[in-house]
Amino acid sequence: MIHGRIHGSLITEPGHKEMLGSRFLLAQSAISISLLLCLAIGLASNRRRTKERTREKLGSTTCNCNRERAEQGQQQAFAYRQPGASIMEQLVPEITQHMLSYLDYRSLCNVSMTNSCMRRVANDDSIWKSLFHKDFTSEQSCVILPSGWKAHYAVTKAVLEVNRNFYKSFHAKSIKGMNRLWLHSDYVKCIHPHGECLSGYESIMEHWRTVFGLNQRFDFELQEERARVFGNVAWVTLKECVNSSTDLLTTNVFELHHGHWYMVHHHSSLQLEGGNLDFGPFVN
Repeated sequence: MIHGRIHGSLITEPGHKEMLGSRFLLAQSAISISLLLCLAIGLASNRRRTKERTREKLGSTTCNCNRERAEQGQQQAFAYRQPGASIMEQLVPEITQHMLSYLDYRSLCNVSMTNSCMRRVANDDSIWKSLFHKDFTSEQSCVILPSGWKAHYAVTKAVLEVNRNFYKSFHAKSIKGMNRLWLHSDYVKCIHPHGECLSGYESIMEHWRTVFGLNQRFDFELQEERARVFGNVAWVTLKECVNSSTDLLTTNVFELHHGHWYMVHHHSSLQLEGGNLDFGPFVN
């Protein structure tokens, strides 16, 4: 009976059929909407993951590029490093050259004898050219030097030392010193401010004996020394201030013989000021 009533009520109640159809359509719509939302959420998640993967790949590529650049920079920075090398040897040559440019002649030579690496840097031509201009003259910047600036510096230094030894012997009235300095030849010349030209070694030595026999002191202050070396010949121009009173413009010429520089010409002239002629201590 109960079953029949239920069955009968399910079939025979009016409007019940339309209500069941409406509920079914609502259920289908809800399911469809849920499926669409799940699909949309899934697509959005996939798109987000794809962007993240792409970003990670780009970041990884950028990091690799930066890492490679950093490694290349380190390789360049340490390109000159050698196993067991000192701190100075690990520096790039430009920095080492700049540091060595502050050294003097003797210190630079000592550095060049430490090892092969420092010798290569210390013998750089630009360092010796800068030292030449600092110690001697700013001239001669365009000269062509087959042996390089280090050799030119050394030979210029040797010529200037011989030139100063001439004035030391002059000051000391040393005939022996003059004998060692002058070339023993008949073509050497000596011209003092009074204008007499002496020619030949013997004649010049006799003149020095006469000058040194005078009761006269010879104190020199050398100014504006400029040396020029060309092969086996060198000349020095300068200003002599004699006994703090007489200014002379002088040219000394030297020749290289058997590894030694010898004087072959000495010429002094008065520096005229206002037309007053004063030959000072050089008049017999």
